[in-house]
Amino acid sequence: MLAVVFAMNLLGDGPKGEPIAKLLPAYSDNATVRKVRKEMTFDGAPCQSCHDGVDPIQGDPKGKGVFHEAIKIQHGRNQHCFNCHNRKQPADFANFDGSPIKLADVQMLCAKCHGTTYRDWNDGVHGKRTGFWDVSKGGPKPTVCIACHDPHWPIFKPLTAAPAPHVNPRGPAKSAHRAGAEEHGGHE
Repeated sequence: MLAVVFAMNLLGDGPKGEPIAKLLPAYSDNATVRKVRKEMTFDGAPCQSCHDGVDPIQGDPKGKGVFHEAIKIQHGRNQHCFNCHNRKQPADFANFDGSPIKLADVQMLCAKCHGTTYRDWNDGVHGKRTGFWDVSKGGPKPTVCIACHDPHWPIFKPLTAAPAPHVNPRGPAKSAHRAGAEEHGGHE
């Protein structure tokens, strides 16, 4: 009898598990939610076209020109431009000590307030990764925070996660950890 079950399994008529969910094209799309800028501009104009970088900006920039009035900030308690932007060089960001953070290192700006999320991003748990798991092919490439989050309004509608991979498509996978837990009174 055991030989019959084994033979049926090999021929594909064996026991069936849950059907494998179809992957949506969005799950393998490398595009990000937002386009990442290469330089700081607003409506196509570089910040340096108005800001010379000599004198620090004073007061609230929202009352000083049409560019700034269009910006809507919904970033929790962070409602002031200079919590993030450098007063002398608004094309750069500001660290806690006032030193500049370049756009290319924007994740360091986000890490100032979002330390645990930055840790998760750095470890590959938060955010989108593209590239390859195989390091010999180039390895995974993390996307920066602003590739998904608008820095002025960072919350967006959650995305639907891809289904978990099936280790054995014919039946549900049982991890060794779970199987071992049953031997110890169900405690994991």
